[in-house]
Amino acid sequence: MRPESEFGLPADAAPDDGPPLAVDRLPDGKWQLTLHDLEPVSVHRLPDEVHIILAPACEEPPHPASAQAPAPTATPPDPIQIDTAARTVSIEGRQISLPRLEFDLLAHLVLHPQRAFTRQQLMDALWPTCQSSARTVDVHIARLRRRLGPGRRDSISTVFGIGYKYLPTP
Repeated sequence: MRPESEFGLPADAAPDDGPPLAVDRLPDGKWQLTLHDLEPVSVHRLPDEVHIILAPACEEPPHPASAQAPAPTATPPDPIQIDTAARTVSIEGRQISLPRLEFDLLAHLVLHPQRAFTRQQLMDALWPTCQSSARTVDVHIARLRRRLGPGRRDSISTVFGIGYKYLPTP
C-alpha cells in the first residue's frame, strides 16, 4: 500500500508528479474538488451522490510510432450522440428535436449505458419535484421511442420488473 501522500498517483509516477486531482474538506463542511490537467466530461446529480466523469485536458492524439504497427481497433461511435451543454441529440449525424423532459430522460440513459434504472430512480434523478406517478416515465419512454424511430427505438430496453436501460449499439 502506498503512503497517503501518494494517493491518486499512477503506480509508476514519481512522488513529485502530484495527483491529477485533489479533494479537500472546507471549513464550512463542503467538499472542494481541484482538477489538474483534467476536465469534467459530465456531471450527474443523484439524490445522495454526484457522479463526475473526468478526462485528460484536450491534447493532440498520440501519433503511431511506426507505420508498420497495427492500428488498434476502435469501437465505432454510438449513433446516438448527446450534447448536454447545447441540449442537442444527433442520431447518425441527423439532429432531432426533443422536448425538455424527453431530452433529460434520453441523456440520462445514454450517459449511463447498460445500467438498469427503476422508474422511481429516473423520477428522482430527472424530475425530483414532480409529484406524479412513476408511470409517467412509461409515457415519456413511449414518446421517446417513437421519436427515435424504428431503427433506434430498441436501444431503450425494458427491464421487466425493474424499469429501463440504454443499450448502445455494438
